[in-house]
Amino acid sequence: MSAPARMPWAFVSALSLTVLISYGTIFYAFALFVDPMGRELGWSKSDLMAAYSLALGMSAFFAVPVGRLIDLGYGRTVMTGGSVLAAALLALWSQVESYSAFVLIWMAMGLSMSSVFYEPGFAVLARRLGFVARRGITFMTLVGGFASTVFIPLTHVLIEYLGWRSALLVLAGFNILVCATVHAVFIPPALKAHPRSAGAPSRALPASARSVLRRASFWCFVAASVLQGLIAAGLPIHLIPLLTERGYGLEMAVAAFSIIGPAQVAGRMAMAAGERAFGMKGTGIVTLGLGVLAFALLPLLPAGSWLVAAFAALFGASNGMMTIVRALLPPELFGRENYGVVQGMIAMPVRLTTASAPFLFGTLWAWWGSYTAVMILCLAISIASLGFFLAVLLLQKQREKPENLLALDG
Repeated sequence: MSAPARMPWAFVSALSLTVLISYGTIFYAFALFVDPMGRELGWSKSDLMAAYSLALGMSAFFAVPVGRLIDLGYGRTVMTGGSVLAAALLALWSQVESYSAFVLIWMAMGLSMSSVFYEPGFAVLARRLGFVARRGITFMTLVGGFASTVFIPLTHVLIEYLGWRSALLVLAGFNILVCATVHAVFIPPALKAHPRSAGAPSRALPASARSVLRRASFWCFVAASVLQGLIAAGLPIHLIPLLTERGYGLEMAVAAFSIIGPAQVAGRMAMAAGERAFGMKGTGIVTLGLGVLAFALLPLLPAGSWLVAAFAALFGASNGMMTIVRALLPPELFGRENYGVVQGMIAMPVRLTTASAPFLFGTLWAWWGSYTAVMILCLAISIASLGFFLAVLLLQKQREKPENLLALDG
């Protein structure tokens, strides 16, 4: 699909707003319901978090089919349906009394997650905007970065004044009245596939996408993304107890944690300003290098030192910037065709890792008896992630040598 003559900012802003709401009401708000649900229903935190992890795992299996549907022009159907489903499931959650019903609700929520989070939003922008999608995707991540800032305090107030069940109905209202409406109105209706792929079976993975799976550089990129995602998902849940174990007061630990969100947005803004200077490949090196620097610094910090803020800022900036790298670099490396499918193929292992990361870090803490092993693991993982990313660039450079041009598959 050809790029519009001018950036359609109303479309980009509306879609970015729905991503903010989707993350805020589905991804971030969950943690605030754990305590009130546990008190009323007698379920443990581990029981509740197991259902949440299951949803993240289920979302991984829908990532590729959802991306394929968006590539075929069904973005409106996918994202509108995802928001309607999220609203229905939040409403059902508000009435839940049985743990088995709660688990089923969150298994189904995995489909909604795969339909309304960043990856489908990026794919819709890429199809609608063409070559100018970079600016739209960057803008979407900037807006989406405020999801926790907006919805954590809002959800807290709703639970405090309305109770957790009524609060869920309000969150359901956001999804049906705002997200579903915006998706239905602003996203173009189903369009014919691009002529180059018109003869491809609608349900089969296209040949160009299958060829990506045969490239070592793709799997190195997936490995870098998976390893970075392991830290991004696993550490935040354990960060406050990690810092208190290392001698920081609770207030300072909470203050350090609160820096991560703004640092993510700041990192994305800096990336938007500096991407022309470094290029997306250079920016990826900087992004993962910041993660290595953060975890190399953490063990060296004296207990109670305000320098912990520097760790939080580096960690947050690296996480925020990696979202854009995962969105914008694959088309440069693997071609622009079938963007949604390729994003889904990357998202699947990343989401599976995300689902297991908190449990993995907790198990490591219990086995070692302290968070020292977790810090060592995070440093090793961040170094390995950077190493795999450098391997991507080396393999890509080898592939682009003149004598290899005839072997390029797009």
